[in-house]
Amino acid sequence: MLTQTKRLKIKEYAELVLQQSGLDANSVDYLVNTINRLLNINIDGIFGYKSIKDVNTTCTQLNELKKRSTEKFNQFKSYSTKTLCHSMGNPLRKAEDIIEINQSNKTINSLLKVVTLLGYQFAEAASRACLIGDCRYSESSSSSVFDEGEPLPSYRKEIAHMSRYFRLHLGSYLAIEFANQLAGKDGSNYESMNAFESVIKLYETGCADYIFNFVIDMNKREEKLVTPILIQFDDTTYWAKRKVLGVHIYGDQEIKLWKKWGDPYDRLVKIDSSSGANLTIEITPYSDSVAII
Repeated sequence: MLTQTKRLKIKEYAELVLQQSGLDANSVDYLVNTINRLLNINIDGIFGYKSIKDVNTTCTQLNELKKRSTEKFNQFKSYSTKTLCHSMGNPLRKAEDIIEINQSNKTINSLLKVVTLLGYQFAEAASRACLIGDCRYSESSSSSVFDEGEPLPSYRKEIAHMSRYFRLHLGSYLAIEFANQLAGKDGSNYESMNAFESVIKLYETGCADYIFNFVIDMNKREEKLVTPILIQFDDTTYWAKRKVLGVHIYGDQEIKLWKKWGDPYDRLVKIDSSSGANLTIEITPYSDSVAII
């Protein structure tokens, strides 16, 4: 967790970078506040295990934010990016074009150092949560240590995926905010101007990852926003005291499914029984990734 002193030094660094960029004072202040918002995301809170009851109280808010995200990124679908997942890169490309035209790549790259730091903070907090959580370990036939290239999922791969996409999402949000200031937009209508606004709010609400995935339920295949949230079962349940990842799917009014850290998304278990889910989530995004943080 970043101390107040470290946050202040990071803000001072960002302010110095922005003052040298040629932006006016209002834009500098706006972007410093944007970075301060990212610094204030409660990463330790995201990776604290919560009761299912407490998480269920947030489901209405989660669904509202996921509705906004779905509608927003649906606008960016194109011939070459036909899924919601792939469409997420399109608003960033537009922002990067504006940054390139304004010859401001050096400035955004300097600011993205802050996002890189936060990505490592995210990985550290996730790793600490795994120390007391239920985990799927590497199934490497050759080594439990040199397992980076194994094709099967593991808790280390999930941590790496979470931290990487946290960095990408925060970086995209910051780049778009920076491009908007270069383009003379005042940020007063940030919800419509920055497609990643609801993404940031979902992290602020306690989601540990952000995945558009295809869900097959009753033979209906639909791309939905899926987010894991850390939960702990209470003493009265079949899974007493286990610390795992609850899985919230857009539209669910309560947490219905869970999995161990590193388990693939096709091995979800029902909250209220020991049986598997009666739906299928197609993609485990970290199955073939490399477990490097």
